[in-house]
Amino acid sequence: MKIQIRKLIQRNLRIARSIAAVLACGLVITGCGGPSNSDGQLISEITLPTDTLLNLRCPNVGIFIENCVLGDPENPFRDSLTLEFNVNDPDGETKFDLAVKIPAGPTGAKARFYLWATALARFPSGENQWFTALALHELWDAAGDPIIQEQALKAYRSQLDNFFGSVVFFECCAGLIPGDPTQPVPFSVTLNEQTADNIYRTDATGYARLIPGDPLLAQSQIAEWGYTYRPATAPLFNDGLVFLSVFP
Repeated sequence: MKIQIRKLIQRNLRIARSIAAVLACGLVITGCGGPSNSDGQLISEITLPTDTLLNLRCPNVGIFIENCVLGDPENPFRDSLTLEFNVNDPDGETKFDLAVKIPAGPTGAKARFYLWATALARFPSGENQWFTALALHELWDAAGDPIIQEQALKAYRSQLDNFFGSVVFFECCAGLIPGDPTQPVPFSVTLNEQTADNIYRTDATGYARLIPGDPLLAQSQIAEWGYTYRPATAPLFNDGLVFLSVFP
């Protein structure tokens, strides 16, 4: 089981850090090459959008429990498998293997949204909701569309409302395990705190904050949703806390 969890962590880590990285070939699942056109790039037989104009299929697309993205003709993943990690097949292809093939930066932001919104519609989880919110955040940063800004905030709120205790796995800090200087240390991050940090702090994502102005305004918005956020502090920014607000 430890090996299986480690493989899950490795897959999650790859996608969590792939926002700033692309594979060497970058466009195709099974090797470089294959057909392409001027309107998009290819993942295997999937033509990806490279623009930043997002037409919302329905008001709550990308928000739990809405699944209208599965019927969106603009969704390149609607007929593709977006498999979750399977402990019985730890080496099997998953949504993460698709995700790391999407080009980094603005040209891949729209495709990232469709991938994670599709995964969320098929398998509701905090992980899928959080990556959907992050993709919307990235897409808004690239396009500046206030409709996408609002949708990103709705997706982050859904993370808090529906998947408050969920986590995502990362790994770092090779050399800490006695006798194994190359093995990184796995750890989990609670997504409620990561969600609040993404809204509160520019450096948490590298994207412009969804709520501009004084960061106190972000805390105010989170409070309106029914939560209290104690911001993380430098230098590690790993001590933020989110509480459900209780009123007398």
